[in-house]
Amino acid sequence: MATRAKKRIKWGDKVAVPWGLDEVVGEVLEVYGPSPRHRYARVRVPIHGPAGETLQEEDISFPEDSLRIVAA
Repeated sequence: MATRAKKRIKWGDKVAVPWGLDEVVGEVLEVYGPSPRHRYARVRVPIHGPAGETLQEEDISFPEDSLRIVAA
């Protein structure tokens, strides 16, 4: 279950990221930005094949406010 993040996202958090019409879960590698209002997170996300298998992983940057922390 994913919930809208009220606290700051930090390194190591598992987050749901927008991916087309769906979401995918990734791990935060870095959080950066010039100010608290313009923060971004570099997230490692899996790239899945047609059978659902992980083909590779990519590091992609997203605006912090587009991410949701995934509850454990």
